[in-house]
Amino acid sequence: MNRFLVSRRSYGGILVASALCFGAPRLGAQLVTPKTVPIHQNEQFSIFPSARYGMGNVSIALDDTLLDPFINPARAARIRMSSVFTTPYFHDVSSGRGGGHTLPAGGFAAMGEWSGAGLVAIQQLNQGTGFGQAISERTAANQYAVGVLARRLPNGVSVGGSVYLAGLEAVDGVDLLYAGSDRLDQSGTLVDFRLGMTKSWDDTRRLDVVLMHNRTNMAQDVHFTNWVWDPIPRTSRMIEREEHNEDRTNIWGGHARFTRPVGKQGWRLGLMGTANHLSHPKIPNYQIQNIPRDPGTTYGYNVGAGVGRVTGTSSFGIDIVEEPMFSTTWADAARDTLSVNGTTIKAGQHTVDNHFRFSNVKMRVGFGTDIPMSRDSSSALGLQVGLSVHSINYRLKQTNFVLRTYRVQDEGWTEWTPTFGLGWRAKDFQVQYSYRRTCGPSDCFGFGSQQVVFGVEDVAVPSTGGVIAAPSAPLTIDGGTVRAHQISVFIPIR
Repeated sequence: MNRFLVSRRSYGGILVASALCFGAPRLGAQLVTPKTVPIHQNEQFSIFPSARYGMGNVSIALDDTLLDPFINPARAARIRMSSVFTTPYFHDVSSGRGGGHTLPAGGFAAMGEWSGAGLVAIQQLNQGTGFGQAISERTAANQYAVGVLARRLPNGVSVGGSVYLAGLEAVDGVDLLYAGSDRLDQSGTLVDFRLGMTKSWDDTRRLDVVLMHNRTNMAQDVHFTNWVWDPIPRTSRMIEREEHNEDRTNIWGGHARFTRPVGKQGWRLGLMGTANHLSHPKIPNYQIQNIPRDPGTTYGYNVGAGVGRVTGTSSFGIDIVEEPMFSTTWADAARDTLSVNGTTIKAGQHTVDNHFRFSNVKMRVGFGTDIPMSRDSSSALGLQVGLSVHSINYRLKQTNFVLRTYRVQDEGWTEWTPTFGLGWRAKDFQVQYSYRRTCGPSDCFGFGSQQVVFGVEDVAVPSTGGVIAAPSAPLTIDGGTVRAHQISVFIPIR
């Protein structure tokens, strides 16, 4: 167990209980969603507390005593002591591409065989430069609410359910997809439902199963202003136009994970697998493509293995995950359309088919240790370091039935996320600071790809259905580098 975030006396109930529920923070009950442009949206939805943010979120073989109940609601059944927490953080994206401030607050509670957790958060996102813009155009307010309820059953079984609701006025990076626009109004909702089960044998071998359903329903109203030259009066005139786009994705998924000890020196082995089915009833008509988008379907998977070791006050972990994914999107003819060879494409038939095949690998490495600052170890200084590397490779096959063309495009890029954590544990409270930085296509360390075109985004916590669009030309969008600073405070209720 990570003593950096678990006091053996003060937090022995809630956090030890959560730990016994064998956490899998970022990789458990995972959403595997497409992201076909290099923009960053994950940090916007990182409203939950975590014991291993500073360790690169290593997770398959190590517990995360704080995030577990929000990933698999059955893990909340291990809570034995009530507590409250707050995890304020701010994130920013380089070159003014987004960012914001978020204040989450919540708590854990237990009563008999029942346990629960809850969290609410208010978020302000930055949307514009501020020069000459109205307040409503410079910032947007999002609200989040999460509830978890679980029950302990005989024979080492726990079950639980959770509900996640978000009212969204903005999502990071969407403005980059509408080049040339001067105003973007977003609104919508995100909901996530999860059912979880855990089963342990002698507190050594553990099985974790989660079923989930996630729905994104966003509206995007885009305003464009263009000046054109009119040769008759020999003056320029302004032309304004507005577009209304919808972004809707429905996800059904399942996740399983098994962990067991290896040897007698504190090592553990973890195996996991996830399957997601994403239906895209409506995909926005982004400016990066010259054809309207209609429906689509995605099948996302991951399989992974991890090893971890906890010895005394130190912990170490490695995760390796393979992430295959297959996406198909298409455009429908609004009316009968002639192709270049004279054949007629009937209204409702496909004018364009896009087939994406992703083959990605993710690796995480993390280390954490506590340095006792008192003789009875009631207070300690905690340090964490970690690194996550995401290697993405994809192939796009596009068939245009109007132009009678076919093309194949292969792309690949690597995303780096170094992390750091610093904390202080006392008898009556714990404080943790964590920093993380995600780079791609921007350079973190002075090396790496600068021409990123396609990628895949995967998260455990609820987020949108990603971004899937087939560009009409090689992408020049650079989503920049995103940085996040988070301070977490945990206080037990005695």
